[in-house]
Amino acid sequence: MQTVLYNNGFLCGILNDARKPISLSSLNPALSRKAKQMSNKARVALTVHDLETSIAFYTTLLNFELVEFQPDAGIAYIRDSDDDLVLLASPHLEDPHSLLDEPRQVFKPGDTLDFFVDTFETQHARLVEDGLTDIRVEENERGERKLLVTDPNGYHFAFVIPVKRSPEAMLAAYAGLSDEIAAALDGLSEADLDLERAPNEWSIRQIIHHLALSTSLSLMSIETVLVSPGSVFVRPPHDQEKWVEVLDYKHRPIGTSLALISAVQAHITQLLRSVPNSWDHSIVRKFTTEDEGHTATLSDMITIQIEHTTAHLDEIRQTRKIHHR
Repeated sequence: MQTVLYNNGFLCGILNDARKPISLSSLNPALSRKAKQMSNKARVALTVHDLETSIAFYTTLLNFELVEFQPDAGIAYIRDSDDDLVLLASPHLEDPHSLLDEPRQVFKPGDTLDFFVDTFETQHARLVEDGLTDIRVEENERGERKLLVTDPNGYHFAFVIPVKRSPEAMLAAYAGLSDEIAAALDGLSEADLDLERAPNEWSIRQIIHHLALSTSLSLMSIETVLVSPGSVFVRPPHDQEKWVEVLDYKHRPIGTSLALISAVQAHITQLLRSVPNSWDHSIVRKFTTEDEGHTATLSDMITIQIEHTTAHLDEIRQTRKIHHR
């Protein structure tokens, strides 16, 4: 299960990853809507059990827009609340990736997709007015709330109010992430690291290795925006599940990943303090040289890292609570 939030450049689906978190904002991590550039082709696909049932749910209850329905081909296109085009694919469609633009991410039932909203109460009232009755409210240790809705396929749609921080608060929050990770793991045995929040979700061990990857991948783009604001930064997307499998997230000890996270975060914290007044500097991030790209500020990048990490730490805390650890 995956959570799409705003991880290093795409959906990641960060914010609570059941394995990872995802925001369909063009697969862009928490970018301002003004900066976002629309794509004429879907970048992500959802595998759904039944197209007509899914279309009815998304358009009637989530207020998404049906753009195109091709029942014979087993596909449909909808536009979500962030104005992003999403491909709905039946299980019989052999290769949804071929119909997508980069990063070509295909999600599966059980994944969580996050959407930023302006006000909690207004979003809740709208969902109720649209006919939704099964709405869950979750609140984390920081008092941040989200609305969770599960569709007929098992996807979880999370409506989140982004935390607004001053540059000083943002720097403090980022600098404290390593300590938060250590606190979330405190007292766990080696065997405890293999606990999962639910079947087929990432274990605590896999989450830590994933955080090491996302933290290390963020370094070059952050250094680029500090040194060369306004430049174009190209980094091909990566298949997270392939990295999890090939790099053996399931079995590897987490010591080196923790050390990597701590070192990169300390390095970036030092850079942020050494190059002040850069929070509004931006770069254009692309997956290929032909990609339209999207604009991301330094503030966006640091916010993504904070939200992505804390979302995964919430998962670890939930896992510990479930297993009484």
